[in-house]
Amino acid sequence: MRIGYQGVAGSYSEATLQDYIKTLEDTKTESVPVPYGDFKSVVNDLLDDKLDLIVVPVENSTTGIIARVTDLLRYKPVMAISEAYQPVRHTLWGVEGSRLEDIQMVYSHPEALSQCQVFFNSYPLIESKVYEDTAKAASYIQTLNRPDTAAIASPRAGELHHLVPLMENVQDESTNTTRFYVIEKIQEKEYTGSCLSLYVETRHESGALSKLLQVFDIFNCNLQNLSARPIENQPFTYGFFIEVSIKEMSSPVNILIQTLDQVSEYLQIMGQFDQVSKSIYLEV
Repeated sequence: MRIGYQGVAGSYSEATLQDYIKTLEDTKTESVPVPYGDFKSVVNDLLDDKLDLIVVPVENSTTGIIARVTDLLRYKPVMAISEAYQPVRHTLWGVEGSRLEDIQMVYSHPEALSQCQVFFNSYPLIESKVYEDTAKAASYIQTLNRPDTAAIASPRAGELHHLVPLMENVQDESTNTTRFYVIEKIQEKEYTGSCLSLYVETRHESGALSKLLQVFDIFNCNLQNLSARPIENQPFTYGFFIEVSIKEMSSPVNILIQTLDQVSEYLQIMGQFDQVSKSIYLEV
C-alpha cells in the first residue's frame, strides 16, 4: 500500500503517517510512505491511482481550517476514511554556536510561522522567512550554517539535522494540534462512521443557508464545523465545509443526504469516519 503525504522526514505530516501505519500492523498490510513537495501533487496522484491513500492536514487548533488543502478536495472523487491528530510542539533550532540573542532570521512553513506570533512579538527584531516545509527549513539552516539564522520545526526535524535547540514550545498555544484526514479515492462500497464531512454550495437565495442548517437540527445531528470558502470564478459567493456528528441520528444516513441534496445547489460527501478522542492529544 502506497501512502502519500506532503513533507519530508521530520515533518508533522510524516509523524502522522507513521502513527497511522502503526494502526495497520494488525492487518499485516505493508505500507510504503511516499513524500511529496506539494499538496496538489499528492491529491493528483491519488486520483491517478498512483497512491492508495493520502494523509493531509485539514485543520489546526490555533489557525483553523487549512484552506489550501480542503480547496483541493472540492469536486474530487475522494473520501476521508479516518482522522488523526498530531500535537504541534515547535522548537526554535539553530546551528552549533548559535545564541537566541544573535538570531536575525527564522525560516519555517507559513502555517508554523502564523502559530508562533507571540514569539515574534516578543522578539520584534527577528524576521520571519517563509519556507516550503518545517523539516526542510531545518535542513536549509543546517546547510546555510549561519549563527544568526534559525528554523522553527519539530523536535525530530532538529535532531535529524543535528541542530541546537534555542527555545522549546515556541507555538502560541500549548495545546496546538493539527488534525489530518486519511483519504482514499472513492470506491463503490458502503462507508460507515459517526462523523460526516461535507462540502455544500447553497442556492443563492434568501434563507438558503438557514434551510440547510435546519436539516441538521431535524435529523438530530451535532454541527461541529462550518467554514466558508469562496467559490472559484464566482466572486463573493461561498461554499461551506461542514462536519457533523451523526451518532445520535435515528434515521438512515442516506435519508439525511437526500434531504441535504434537496436544499443544496451542490453537495459532496467528503468523508465518513469514526471520530477519535481528542483528549489524549490535547494534554499540555
